[in-house]
Amino acid sequence: MNKRYLLLSSLLMLFVFLEQINGQSKASNATQEVSNFDRLRAKISTLPDSVKIQTLLVSLNDAKSQADTLAMADAYYFLSRVTGENQTLYKNSFVYADSLIVLTEGKGYFRYPARGYLSKGIGEYEHGNYEEALGFYLIASKSAKNSKNELLYRTLKFNIGLLKDIVGEIEEAQTIFVEYLNFLDQNPKYKNAITYNRVLFAVADSYLKNNQFDLAKRYTNIGIRHTLKIDDSLTYSYLVINSGIIDYQLKSYHKAIDSLEKGKKIIQKSNEKGLRIALCDYYIGLSYDSLGEIENSILYFENVNKTLEETEYVVPRVLDAYNYLIKYYKFKQNVPKQIEYINSLLKFDSIKDDSQIHLIKGINKKYDTVELISEKERLITELKHENFFNKDKINVLTLFLIVLILIAIYGYRRNYINKKRFLKLLNKTKQNNKISNKESSLDKVNISKEVVDQLLGKLLMFEKQEIYLQRNINSKDLAKRFNSNSSYLSLVVNRYKGKSMNQYINDLRIDFIVEKLQSDTKFRKYTIKAIAQEIGFNTAESFAKAFRKKTGIYPSYFIKNLKNDNKVTI
Repeated sequence: MNKRYLLLSSLLMLFVFLEQINGQSKASNATQEVSNFDRLRAKISTLPDSVKIQTLLVSLNDAKSQADTLAMADAYYFLSRVTGENQTLYKNSFVYADSLIVLTEGKGYFRYPARGYLSKGIGEYEHGNYEEALGFYLIASKSAKNSKNELLYRTLKFNIGLLKDIVGEIEEAQTIFVEYLNFLDQNPKYKNAITYNRVLFAVADSYLKNNQFDLAKRYTNIGIRHTLKIDDSLTYSYLVINSGIIDYQLKSYHKAIDSLEKGKKIIQKSNEKGLRIALCDYYIGLSYDSLGEIENSILYFENVNKTLEETEYVVPRVLDAYNYLIKYYKFKQNVPKQIEYINSLLKFDSIKDDSQIHLIKGINKKYDTVELISEKERLITELKHENFFNKDKINVLTLFLIVLILIAIYGYRRNYINKKRFLKLLNKTKQNNKISNKESSLDKVNISKEVVDQLLGKLLMFEKQEIYLQRNINSKDLAKRFNSNSSYLSLVVNRYKGKSMNQYINDLRIDFIVEKLQSDTKFRKYTIKAIAQEIGFNTAESFAKAFRKKTGIYPSYFIKNLKNDNKVTI
């Protein structure tokens, strides 16, 4: 039973060990190159945009003077992002991103040139050029994969999720957003406060679009708290607008108008035009319409039209504003206005449809197909990897089983030998260590016969009186007791018995206890330590060592087998 348990436990430990090897082999060993990327990002995070740009230009010039390619790339990247967020400077964003790409292409950097393509993709996305954005995201994604940059690869997947959101694939987008948020939560080292806030907004917005208002409100509130902590006013405005839209959906129209107006003012200060402004006006218009304030609602719906005409951004959600305008001017019997808004609706609707058709095709054919192929390749690689480890497991397991069999054979053989020694010890007569007066076959000692006889007689009495059981007996004490000297005594014991004085005393003790254990069952209940002290040994270890040297087995084994052997007779 115990042997089977031991074998099963050993096998289980082996499998756990192999799984640990397997898991460790899959761990990524990619490391980022040393750069001032994080320091530069922290340096500019709280500065006004104009100061950010000046600070980054100084960093760029310093990097150029030192011919530090990586530092130049970092400066170009942040210049691209800062200018990309500015309505009047956004064209410079593409120039800086292109400089970054040219500088780092083929250099094998961890971040670049992937971040250059990402920046261009974000720029195109922010200005409604979604198909172009997808193209840059795909190039960046491939570059990030090649450099094993997991964070950047997941960031790009998140941005493609934003495109899926635009074309109406809301559930798929939501899955990507939540997955990215969980990744950041599980990997705090990758958490950048600004990025994290925008991911929270994307998650909240996806719940809103899926009419999951409780979850939308929860993540919106979490996002608002996070943005206020670091004074992230832009993302804060997005979340405030979201809060207003949620209030509209929950029929809290006055609260909705307050939040939307508040968010709109912040957006206007940031020079951002288009999507958010039109979105605010649209939901404010809806709120007024629901309150029965039709004239006010029409003013905001006309603001939606004005924004779309100025920017030519296509915001699918707000196009319904034209239906309200057409209906209103039909009621007012204003035919020219009806025709104007019908034409605008047809124009923007066709742009929306054309854009969405191309974007959907792009996502499906370019991204989803690439991801599917990538997943297939990953699974094939994993399967090969697992097959390798399966073979390795079989080899190691086979070796382990061989070792176990050898250990079992050794254990069985050792047990057999011990049992044989035990039986031999039981059957052994009292022909033991004790010295007789008969001369040994060894050469006679160079001592007078009278002295030898005298010492042999005293040794015989020493044995009969069992003086050897006293603790700390040695040749010097015995010689003093025998009125002789230790040299003579040791020489007699050595010549007539063929062993040292210590071994002679120890063997006498072992012979005594072997007989005692066989004849006196109460002795078998003693501990090894108690037995050792009983027969003159100082420690249990020295007793066990002497016992094994004399008999070939340990005293514990001898006692155990005495208890189990009912046939023992003395």
